[in-house]
Amino acid sequence: MRDTWSGAQELLDAWPQVPPMPTAGGALRRLRDALADLAGSGSGWRDLAALTRQILLEAQAGGNTAGLTAPLGRLLPTRAQWEELHCQALPAAQGLHLTALPWHPEARTGDAALAAEHDMRQIHRGESLADQLRLEPCQADPFWTQALGEGYSHYKSIGQRQAARAVALAEPGSTTIVCLPTGHGKTALVQAPALLVSKRKGVTVVVVPTTVLALDMERRTQELLRGHGRQSPTGCYAYIGGLEESLKHRMREDIRAGSQRLIFTSPEALVSSLKAPLNDAAQAGLLQYFVIDEAHIVEQWGNGFRTEFQTLASHRRTWLTKSPPGREPATICMSATLTEQQVATLETLFASPRAARIVWGAQLRHEPSYYIESFVDEAEREAAILLAVDRLPRPMALYVTQPKDAKAWAARLRRAGYGRVTHVAGDSTPDSRRQAVEGWGGRSALGSVPTRYDIVVGTSAFGLGVDLPDVRTVVHACLPDSVDRYYQEVGRGGRDGRPSLAYLASTPQDQQVADRINQQAVIGQDKAWDRWQGMWVLRDKTYARPGHSLVDLDSVPDNVSDTSETNRSWNIRVQNLMIRAGLITQHLPQPPSQREDEPYSLFEERLDRFYELITTHADVSFADAQAYDEAHFRLRFEGVRRKLIRAQKTALADLRTALNGEQCIAEVISNYYRLRQGNASLRTGVNCRGCPACRSTILPTDADLYRLAGDAHPAVPSRSTKAMDPLARHRGTSSYLGLWWTADSERLGRLPRLLELLARRGMPVLGGPGVSAQLVDALQKEVAPHRIVWDYDLDLLRFYADPIIWVLDDEHTPFDDALLSRLDSPDITYLIHPSNTRDPHRPDLPLTTLHLEELSIRAALEAL
Repeated sequence: MRDTWSGAQELLDAWPQVPPMPTAGGALRRLRDALADLAGSGSGWRDLAALTRQILLEAQAGGNTAGLTAPLGRLLPTRAQWEELHCQALPAAQGLHLTALPWHPEARTGDAALAAEHDMRQIHRGESLADQLRLEPCQADPFWTQALGEGYSHYKSIGQRQAARAVALAEPGSTTIVCLPTGHGKTALVQAPALLVSKRKGVTVVVVPTTVLALDMERRTQELLRGHGRQSPTGCYAYIGGLEESLKHRMREDIRAGSQRLIFTSPEALVSSLKAPLNDAAQAGLLQYFVIDEAHIVEQWGNGFRTEFQTLASHRRTWLTKSPPGREPATICMSATLTEQQVATLETLFASPRAARIVWGAQLRHEPSYYIESFVDEAEREAAILLAVDRLPRPMALYVTQPKDAKAWAARLRRAGYGRVTHVAGDSTPDSRRQAVEGWGGRSALGSVPTRYDIVVGTSAFGLGVDLPDVRTVVHACLPDSVDRYYQEVGRGGRDGRPSLAYLASTPQDQQVADRINQQAVIGQDKAWDRWQGMWVLRDKTYARPGHSLVDLDSVPDNVSDTSETNRSWNIRVQNLMIRAGLITQHLPQPPSQREDEPYSLFEERLDRFYELITTHADVSFADAQAYDEAHFRLRFEGVRRKLIRAQKTALADLRTALNGEQCIAEVISNYYRLRQGNASLRTGVNCRGCPACRSTILPTDADLYRLAGDAHPAVPSRSTKAMDPLARHRGTSSYLGLWWTADSERLGRLPRLLELLARRGMPVLGGPGVSAQLVDALQKEVAPHRIVWDYDLDLLRFYADPIIWVLDDEHTPFDDALLSRLDSPDITYLIHPSNTRDPHRPDLPLTTLHLEELSIRAALEAL
């Protein structure tokens, strides 16, 4: 890749010709594309000036203060226009000699100003912060590398490793909630088990909140599989509204057949056109994983709009009921940040009937520095935003609250002289969203394409999970309605691990808009009681499960004429709030049993009716004997409703605290994303690269981070059901089972087969000095799609409560403390060892004579 500064001079010297520069990246690539679009009015003078200014500042940050020489001519900026963009433009023999004047928002004087100047140099220098983060890349497990390729020989961090292991070890029908920082590779967590090479078919469905995210995940999956020579039958993975109907039909049939390994879709598609094929896949035992990405929005959005996020729970229950025993889909809920309220909602909706397993590796993003300014009115704010857009680096996202504001700001920027700007809001079409993300990032599903936009103006509907890595600036021309929304939008910047900037400009009028948006529609007790009565009155009277009822989710109150999915969504919300209020408990519906002397044809009819019924009914029992007493119902329901409203108000109040400059913004955000479990508190690690509070109290340093969390190290949670233990009858009441060999030839000949059989029967975790990388790699090839997890650093031996296989070697290695502690614990351990291994507590005696729980490898193979 050519030097950005010299490349920019080459472009300016060649004008009006535009050299191709196929290897150019960053601001140079954008400047080249802007010049190519200039004659066709795809870009404006301000685009050229802003990108050239950025290149000049990047060169200055690297020590190059030579400046650039720009020609004068039609379509190019004039001297006055260069100076308007905060550049010094002096006459030169071939036009104008340009240098850029540094600028930063807020903190105009004193130590805070020095800190801001230091920050801007770091942003323009663009050096990765990875070396400062104390992340610990670690060796990948065999299943990870075999599924994703040799480029995935290491996990990005310990947090990613623990989450990947939790997902890989998730048993059928279980639920795992993963909170892992952005940039630690959440998408790969589900790609690995879904794509593990095997002859067995299977489908993983990933629900995402936006078309943009579905397209981005499809692109990444296509790139991954293209390198392995593997694709789905259609080569497509995003099931979205813009697809041709014939292609959608083929994808639905591939889901039924289990050949569509991965599918990224919206909740609306899942509950409509994908409903039947996913039900069929579940019934055939082909639905392996149900994944909700950006899972925090289930609670954030599902209570107010896009209620399909919460209707997903009923579809999950249908799949669990229809699936053959032991082949139910595992549910994975993933997010970079989760509040206590959001975790409670996920557990209520998606963890029944078992408790959810939680992998908490949360920490705040380290890339953004925060700048906050307040203005008396809209005119002042508009001028400040235009100034920031002129002077801050690209690519840039400019956030507003309402769709009309997105259109207005895009038009305002075009009138000011920008052409490389577009907007995305909730009412944008799928095609316009696709064009925006492809033109902003310069890439499509087919590969690299010219950049068309440097600025995207968007509402909260834009950007969730979009992995455009080099976004440098996020601007807010609004006051977001919660800490969560603000932080999610700030998180669009710096996804390449390099410094980014978040600038927010607010007015007093923003408060009214934020208050209105914050007050989401939480159904009142009067309407809730009416809906509950209707669901109960129309319950299915033929359901024979004692103490349970199938209540009708399609019941319609007297004052409502809507029998659509929207009506059902309101009923589901009432039901969910009743669960959280402790009034009812929800269960998986139980299929009927064949009656004595009942002809199979009649039983099959009853079974078909049951499966049709449970798509519109929910199995509930009373958790509170007074759940059908109106006064008691209102009291309990209103308590939960008020708690939801208080949580929303608190979220907005927390944001005001974060933005007033009296406390570190990162500390406030971290406190918001905290999970209490019993007496313990799972905290989100604090990273702050600069905010008004820190810049005013702490001098800048070369470290570039005021607060640093370091790598998270969550534990891998144990199974929520009884773990597999294929040799349990030989273990007796002990947690220990010894398996021994007598000669090295026996170890070499029989150990791999023993490990293979144990892995196939549900014991995939192994380690010890007798296990090598070559052994586990070969074993993974044999047992796929089962996953092999290699505990090479004793982490699982110390902290994982489910069964582990530990293999000793022939060198009489002493038992280390971790192994001794494990053997003395109630956690099941299969210890494979030479027959002459001595008991660690009685070194004068071999294990084989001292313990009854000993079995030869040959006998173990026969038992399996």
